Amino acid sequence: MWVLYPELKGIDEVLDDDLRIATVGLGKMGLLHSAILNMLKPGIVKAIVDKSYLVTFGGSRLIRNVKFCRDISKMIHEVEPDIVYITTPTRSHYPIASQLIEKQVLNLFLEKPPTDNSIKASSLLRKCGSNHKLMVGLQKRYSATFRHAKKLVEEKMLGKISSVEAYIKSNDVAAPTNRFDRLGKGVLLDLGVHLVDLIQWIFNVEKVEKAAMRKIYTNVDDHFQASLKLASGAEALIEVSWSDVSRRLPETCMKICGEKGIIEVSEDYLKLDLPGSTKTARYRPHYYQGIPQVNLADPEYTLENMHFLHSIHYAKQPLTSLQNTLKTMKIIDELYEKARKTH
Repeated sequence: MWVLYPELKGIDEVLDDDLRIATVGLGKMGLLHSAILNMLKPGIVKAIVDKSYLVTFGGSRLIRNVKFCRDISKMIHEVEPDIVYITTPTRSHYPIASQLIEKQVLNLFLEKPPTDNSIKASSLLRKCGSNHKLMVGLQKRYSATFRHAKKLVEEKMLGKISSVEAYIKSNDVAAPTNRFDRLGKGVLLDLGVHLVDLIQWIFNVEKVEKAAMRKIYTNVDDHFQASLKLASGAEALIEVSWSDVSRRLPETCMKICGEKGIIEVSEDYLKLDLPGSTKTARYRPHYYQGIPQVNLADPEYTLENMHFLHSIHYAKQPLTSLQNTLKTMKIIDELYEKARKTH
């Protein structure tokens, strides 16, 4: 485990800390992170903030050891949280994070995407002091399979990289809807940000070459294709869709071709093919032995939260800090700009 997750050494000490965590927004991701955190350390989530009266009233009656509020200022005054998770809709991330920074909450977790554009992300960074830690929920960097792929690329196992083909697809939007109209952006920002971040993290993107998007069920992008030039000179072709009805579950796949061989990698497996030697494959059970058994979602979510707690305890910036993922947001902006000019 430590080969792929060296930053998590000493995690047992971290989980003994008496931290106070609050979650703003009790939708799907708010529930998920709160549940994982409480399974890692029972009772660590002290407060929930949600604008829904039904959520706060019902929650306060069902869960007595958690403070339920509809107002962030009231929650901060009564709970004084060490960490706040922001899991509300994307457009609200910037004002909520700004408010929490102004109130001197030093440790913030922003669910992906951190903001709806890189300008707002840069603005948040300027508001922060040196002690602030803003982590972004780009959990694919904590997937063991993609970490393994990055390690093999860095060790030149494939030699010089010649091409990359990658996609992330789901069937999350399979009927007409206007719920993304106010945001003005669709699948690339919501889902594709994971894929763009992985490619930037593993290979370093130098330039956006081509981009195209199309609508299927919404008034924004439901399908996105692009070509990226990597720092090595290779080309990465990406495809993103949330309207692929053939998908039962979301899937991220990447095919990395080099002069010595090929790596095929997803959340579930890594296959290495080096001509002239034996083909090897590793699957999910090989990778996640020894991590806490939090069976609520893919293990990468648990590792992501463990990483954040570890970073806070040891006063280090997280791997997916807002600073470290800012280039990803800039690439997303460039992709939209290029696609709109093409369209």
